[in-house]
Amino acid sequence: MSFIFFPIAEFLSGALEFFVNVLISISNFSNLPFSKIYVVTPKIFLVIIIYIIFVALNYIYKIYHDRNPSITKRRFRNLIAAYKYHFIQHKKKYKKRIFIISLLIVLVFYIFHFIPKNLKIYFVDVGQGDCTFIVTPKNKTILIDGGGSMGSDFDVGESTLLPYILDRGYKKIDLMFISHFDQDHVGGLLTVLKDLKVNKVCIPKQEENSENYQKFLEIVKEKDIPVTIVKLGDKIKIENSLYFDILWPQEDQIAENRINNNAIVMKLNYNGFSCLFTGDIEKIAEDKMVNLYKDKSVLESDILKVAHHGSKTSTTENFLGLVNPKNCLIGVGKNNLFGHPSNEILERLEELDVKVYRTDINGEISIIVNNKGKYIINSMY
Repeated sequence: MSFIFFPIAEFLSGALEFFVNVLISISNFSNLPFSKIYVVTPKIFLVIIIYIIFVALNYIYKIYHDRNPSITKRRFRNLIAAYKYHFIQHKKKYKKRIFIISLLIVLVFYIFHFIPKNLKIYFVDVGQGDCTFIVTPKNKTILIDGGGSMGSDFDVGESTLLPYILDRGYKKIDLMFISHFDQDHVGGLLTVLKDLKVNKVCIPKQEENSENYQKFLEIVKEKDIPVTIVKLGDKIKIENSLYFDILWPQEDQIAENRINNNAIVMKLNYNGFSCLFTGDIEKIAEDKMVNLYKDKSVLESDILKVAHHGSKTSTTENFLGLVNPKNCLIGVGKNNLFGHPSNEILERLEELDVKVYRTDINGEISIIVNNKGKYIINSMY
């Protein structure tokens, strides 16, 4: 409008500003208790059914209120009238049938919901950080780390992770693992803890009182969320044939770079399939694990979540030799300031003929595992 007649544009902009301020004032109500309700993204078939019902109801309404109906519309009216009359005459019989059909539909959906399905592992693209969302065969949800922006006001939890979980169709996390309390692993989880129902959280022992750890303690206390401290030797059973072995940290913690090197390292096991999650451990922790497990096949895994986003301070040759992965996952942001992943690490993985998936190149990476332990890997790009 300003190109045509500026005074009118000026008037309209004033009116627009007024209504925008009204909307901003209304939005402040979202800070009141119980004013925020999260809903999952509906399935496409449900959306289609809802639209079909609305179109049908709208069509029926028009037929009934048409003052000059055509012959076809009159026949349609008569058909509905005949059905209504027949229904009234045999009301008890029809009510019984409707009840039985409704009950069968509910039972079918209930049974279908609990039929064991594939194990689904989603390595989520949260930029420069790690995040894994798992849906078990019996539809339980597990969240391992949640990304988080460093030196930025951008809230990965609110803008990326929370919408992602809702879009997957879930409003609850059955089990959450926090490998350690660096911002790029726990930042997004703090939002999820505040806004969704979380049944249980597993963390490593904390001997460094970080700001993120304090925020975490406040949230779990306020929401009364059970917290379990896990360590080397623990086993966490999820379902039949699905469990986590906690392989690190040990009781005596590493003093050097304490938060990273005492992160949780755990192995997911399911019917012969395995995936190793390594947090941000560095060479000193990997060397201790190599000495601990060198005569065993404990570390050996089909898939390795590469430690510390592919930093050259981790993923040593000895450690890789024991893990012997076929595929590797690296959570990393595009053009990040740290230069992750290191070319040295990428070359090391290439020499071992390991297939590498990176969130900065491949986007989200999904792993589908059937009940025989066979798996396929897909990526967004």
